[in-house]
Amino acid sequence: MTVSKPIYQEALLKRLQENGNDPKKAFGGKNAPAKNPIFIDDTKTEKIPEKVKTVIFETVYTIRKEISPDLKLEKVVDVGVRTILENRLKEFGNDPKKAFSNLNENPILNKNGKSIKRVTISGISNAQSLHDKRDKDGKLILDKNGNTQPVDFVNTGNNHHVAVYRDADGNLQENVVSFFDAVTRRNLGMPIVDKEHKASEGWQFLFSMKQNEYFVFPNEKTGFNPNETDLLNPENYGLISPNLFRVQKFSKVIYGNSAVRDYVFRHHLETTVKDTKELKDIAYKSIKSLTVFNNIVKVRVNHIGQIISVGEY
Repeated sequence: MTVSKPIYQEALLKRLQENGNDPKKAFGGKNAPAKNPIFIDDTKTEKIPEKVKTVIFETVYTIRKEISPDLKLEKVVDVGVRTILENRLKEFGNDPKKAFSNLNENPILNKNGKSIKRVTISGISNAQSLHDKRDKDGKLILDKNGNTQPVDFVNTGNNHHVAVYRDADGNLQENVVSFFDAVTRRNLGMPIVDKEHKASEGWQFLFSMKQNEYFVFPNEKTGFNPNETDLLNPENYGLISPNLFRVQKFSKVIYGNSAVRDYVFRHHLETTVKDTKELKDIAYKSIKSLTVFNNIVKVRVNHIGQIISVGEY
């Protein structure tokens, strides 16, 4: 049923039905197309090739994005618009900064002479809707087939935060919460960070960890301990600064047959995300064991770099 040409599809279905809907009998052995061709006309002059094209439909989520130097042209959905943008890029020597800047002074025009400033690009590959479409009175709006219409999609592949706990035995434990789960908890009126997770089993909530949040790490070489330092005192910033890192990302890394969580932190003064081996634990940290989190302290930093609160917020 996925064969792209209807005339091929019809002939294949006919051969299949003639053999009791058994594909092995219909297309294998003596009935293999190479031995017993499948013809598509009564005069038996045109036959189906041994290889045919098939079509599989999939849901594609799109977003609107302004044309800028960081636009990935291969993601532009409209082929005609993509071609216009590719030609524009060639005109400027394949320099996206020159091609896709100052569009008010040097606009990009479509075939109708209208300026193109925003394009539709393919977005995330996995998403789930939070709600169904409703009118202003809250009544469900159904499509022509009587089905609900999903709206407000979120990316289920992204993580929102990691919550860290200490279990009854004193060991650190993690609970990774996806963006979808976080939004669902919020819509249900529940706190996004579950501080009571497994509390009945003796677990104690310590802190949550999201991208770009800041943590102060202890330093064995210098003897610095954030738990013994007044982190709100500006006079201590010289001691704190070498040990202040932001959360860059956290992901799973496969080692043999097991998966380990990899937490990557970037020093708060770093402006690049390049991992240089010699600068590990100076410019960045890559942590694969929760035990390292035993003595770190979460802080909140304002827009001018001052620490304004210590601990969970």
